Amino acid sequence: MNIDNYLFKQAAEKGEKTALKFRWVLIVVVFAFIIVTFLKGFYKEAYLAAIPAGIFLIYNIYLSYLIRTGRNFYFLRYFSVTVDIFALSIHIYINSAYFSAIAVSTTASIFIYPILMFLSVLRYDKKLILYATLLTLFAFNLNYFIQFNEIDSELMKNVISSDPMGQLYKSGYILLLGIFFMQIPDLVYQFINKQKEILEKQNESEFNLVIEKKRKEILKNNIEELNSLNYELNNKNEQIAEQNIELNRLIQTKDKLFSFISHDLKNSFSTMASIIETTIDNFESMQVDDISEAMNILLKHSKSNHELFQNILDWARSQSGQISVNKERFYLKSYYNKAFERFNEHFLQKQINFELKVDEKIEMCADKVMLKSVLDNLIGNAIKFTPVNGKIKLEAFLQDEDVLIQITDNGQGISEKRIDNLFKIGKNKSTRGTQGENGSGFGLILCEEFVQRMNGEISVKSKIGEGSTFTVRLPKRDNVTG
Repeated sequence: MNIDNYLFKQAAEKGEKTALKFRWVLIVVVFAFIIVTFLKGFYKEAYLAAIPAGIFLIYNIYLSYLIRTGRNFYFLRYFSVTVDIFALSIHIYINSAYFSAIAVSTTASIFIYPILMFLSVLRYDKKLILYATLLTLFAFNLNYFIQFNEIDSELMKNVISSDPMGQLYKSGYILLLGIFFMQIPDLVYQFINKQKEILEKQNESEFNLVIEKKRKEILKNNIEELNSLNYELNNKNEQIAEQNIELNRLIQTKDKLFSFISHDLKNSFSTMASIIETTIDNFESMQVDDISEAMNILLKHSKSNHELFQNILDWARSQSGQISVNKERFYLKSYYNKAFERFNEHFLQKQINFELKVDEKIEMCADKVMLKSVLDNLIGNAIKFTPVNGKIKLEAFLQDEDVLIQITDNGQGISEKRIDNLFKIGKNKSTRGTQGENGSGFGLILCEEFVQRMNGEISVKSKIGEGSTFTVRLPKRDNVTG
């Protein structure tokens, strides 16, 4: 019996039961909202919402019975996903058909789609995740195009996210989320393989211990041999202890990463859902400026979530060895001017005085993609925490055989306590920028990972109220391959 397949199957079965429990929680929440709607006098809305909710409830009761009796067939996973997504889609269609056609693009219920996709992740089945993602995209866009001609064109102009381009963006974000979810089974499988390897090494060590004890009994009169065996035994124990430490570190890193991601996404999606719900409830009485402000906040959260997903994917690929370091020689100043033109708009928006002090003759050897990601995150952070009319300076100079790149701002600064945790997963708590900009803090963790992959170092000096200076030290020459 293949132990890693067994462990993976056990994890998938446990995930199936967890998904069932989560759906019961979702059912309770949905019926709670229906009851509140009914008590407020919206009887028609409550009755219509109860139709897909009732379908969802009946199927969940039947699925609970199958799991309890041990008849949870594999195809039921796909059937469950289909029922979940189409029940939600029917609910959204009813809202759009009987109340407002624009609901197919703006209702808060859309945010349940990612939750239903995540239930597929708990089964650790990449094909099921792909099926859930594609079915979500199909149902989500089917509702939209069925109701598209019914949406008031003037209303669509005022609600940016309801036009076809906004629908395309949301579909892209759902697809990106599905791609990210598809990486999770591989990460779990790698973790199980690591556990299997450690278990095999432990079994081998225990077997060696038995052999060594037998040798001690046979050769007990040979003191020199006994001492040699004891020394070898101690080394093996130390290796086992080191392996246990490494295993615990991997488990803690995984737990911190999941906690870190879920915390940031929960807060962001909660804020977005609240804004959308408030806009829908008060749309007729809202001014254009109020709607524009709400859309801008949603856009900021969407961009922030997209940046977080991209950084996490890059970090995960780097951890699994899927990203190789491709170093090449180039002049730093000309590279910066070509790669970072997009920051000019951000400098203008906050009226930031940006100073570039890089000698045109400074040549370095690095991975351009990784370096761009590092500088992109560091400059983005500097803009975020620099006030209007502030200053940001990027300078580079040679020191021995290294190139030092420094990004300095006169922003709000970082406390010593936070500096110690800036590059640690789960301990780097992000703060809002000078204009309330959101961030996850994961970009700095990615910066350290990429800089180390290029055989460099990253450090920071800062004082509260005086600004911060991030320093990236990279080898001038490609003396070590990445």
